[in-house]
Amino acid sequence: MILASNPMFCFQPFQEIMGSLEPLFEGWEFLAEYEHGWHHREYIKDVLSTSDLYVQVHAPFNDINIASMNPDIKKASVHEIEKAMDLAVSIDADMVTVHPGLYSPIGKTWAGAMEAQLSSLKDISALGRERGISVALENMPAPYPTMGIEPGEMKNMLETSGLDFCLDVGHGFTSGKLDDFLRMKPVNVHLHDNQGYKDLHLPLGEGDIDFPAVLNELKGYRGNWVIEGRSLEGLALSKEYLEALLSTL
Repeated sequence: MILASNPMFCFQPFQEIMGSLEPLFEGWEFLAEYEHGWHHREYIKDVLSTSDLYVQVHAPFNDINIASMNPDIKKASVHEIEKAMDLAVSIDADMVTVHPGLYSPIGKTWAGAMEAQLSSLKDISALGRERGISVALENMPAPYPTMGIEPGEMKNMLETSGLDFCLDVGHGFTSGKLDDFLRMKPVNVHLHDNQGYKDLHLPLGEGDIDFPAVLNELKGYRGNWVIEGRSLEGLALSKEYLEALLSTL
């Protein structure tokens, strides 16, 4: 199934975005923040009850750091992700995408950064198992101060925590290690394009990613394709591009 995603949609009413997506897409991975967050859960549940649109949840990532040096911030960040899981359960969504933690300004010099990260990921994994949902950790783009840019680091986090893997193809391309990420058996795939040096979220085919080769490498993949874009028009163009490629496999 091909899904749409744009984090900026969270600034508009849920029903408005849903109405725009329904004629174009079978599903939507929405960011559980602001208008689409925990505090609007009853409204979101009511809106979705009138639609056949399939949904997945992307956990919040603004103002959140599950690898924080501050234990209170770390605990609160995990709790915000837990609320996103509860939102998912309430609307019968079975997939939640999660971002790794960030290196705070002096976090790169703190020996406990990865320990804090792994502790949070283990807690998040346990919370997902309790709820019977898949929680997928997403690889991050270079050169930002985030964890999960390198394949080896991602493998360690996944193996230690037991979380599933969300492959972000655009992010993997910025790291220069996309081929390694493609071999890591994702349960969810994010698609967008760039030129290899910045996370631009271009429509598919407008950057330098070799998507025919990517899809060929993922030929056995059976999960959803989540197109991430900056506009409804860009998402629609990417969907046409993807459908044409998938028809050739």
